[in-house]
Amino acid sequence: MTADRRLTVFACVVIVQVACGDMVRNLIGWAGWGVTIGLVIAWSLVELWLRRRDVPYPGRPALLFVAMAFVSAFWAGSWWSTLMGAALTLGIAAAALVIATLSLRRLVAVLHWSLQGLLIGSLVFEIVAALWIGPIRPVWHGDVAGSEVYWWTPAEIFTGGRISGLTGNANLTGMLGVMALIIAVARAMSQQDRRLWPLFVVVPLASVVLSQSATVVIILAGCIVAAILILIRFRVSREAYYRTFWSSISAMGGAVIVGAVLWQDLAEMLGKSPDLTGRLEFWRIVLVRWLYSPIVGDGWMGYWMPWVEPYGHLLTQGHAVYLQAHNVWLDVALQLGIVGLIIFLALQITSIRNAVSRIRYSDEHPALRAVPLLLLIALVVQGFTESRPLTELGALLLFMFAAGLPQRGERTLPIRVQKQTAEQ
Repeated sequence: MTADRRLTVFACVVIVQVACGDMVRNLIGWAGWGVTIGLVIAWSLVELWLRRRDVPYPGRPALLFVAMAFVSAFWAGSWWSTLMGAALTLGIAAAALVIATLSLRRLVAVLHWSLQGLLIGSLVFEIVAALWIGPIRPVWHGDVAGSEVYWWTPAEIFTGGRISGLTGNANLTGMLGVMALIIAVARAMSQQDRRLWPLFVVVPLASVVLSQSATVVIILAGCIVAAILILIRFRVSREAYYRTFWSSISAMGGAVIVGAVLWQDLAEMLGKSPDLTGRLEFWRIVLVRWLYSPIVGDGWMGYWMPWVEPYGHLLTQGHAVYLQAHNVWLDVALQLGIVGLIIFLALQITSIRNAVSRIRYSDEHPALRAVPLLLLIALVVQGFTESRPLTELGALLLFMFAAGLPQRGERTLPIRVQKQTAEQ
């Protein structure tokens, strides 16, 4: 196997692993998942060493974030759990640096086929479960009272229920649908997948609709607005663009205010609970816990480890135990304090700045250039109600774009200006 082909296989394995960790745990249990994670981290470090001349500089915020994750073991309640969580974060960062050596076109292709495969597999999985098997539980959970909250899938795709998909979570399946839709549209606009592009658009849309996630709908709306603004930037002058940009920001700000005032009625119209499915109470509990160590936090874990006090019972709802704050910023504050929040903010800014640079300086099709920024916007919006962007696929993309991707090409002018210059 050539080095390039091995890199493509590596990228696919890592993306599927971090996008669908629950699938692995549901199939072979937590111990088996731990073994696969260890193997992937080891492979990542080997690839990082082999490609050390090609990997980009990870960026100071990324280095500081990983370093603080390890250092926080000194004041954490369970130092070995913190080191384990930090090692997992280091492994994701190492894999991100390796994958960042891919060209933008190849990266988009790898993400495209990996996500489309997971979504098609999710739909087939739900149909088979509904027609022939019935509700499926993970191998790690027995048939006990309340275990239905941990079902891999309730098999309700034909009865109006939400699909969980291979991820085992409706919100995550919907989020993968949004990402896959961004990439499918970009590939279609760049004249790839000429015959199959309708299928690659319909599958993510079906996943978004069947997930029935209000969060995912908001994420998709935010990405559509961002895509329109990016498209306008390629068509008009800087002055006209900024007028449109600030008008759009004002309109979205007004919509947020109106939504907050009319939230009770809006939630009823969407069929959702006004307390965001218990998240408001969750956030209050996390804020109270954060006040115990506001400067440096309780120590890094990423995804909460239930054997570390008090996280195994901090957030409960019915029979379910939740192992995340359901908000990225609150989770970082809880684990790494205000210092960690500042570093994480710098990491976000660096990633977005690199994504914007990718749009301005590249010889790829404009639609492909916009993919990194749109994926980051989706993760930022998701982070307001989920903590997943701190772990798994969200963390991989964040570290990857913080390091940047190989840059080529001159600064891009608006398309209309380019045409006028060519005519002259």
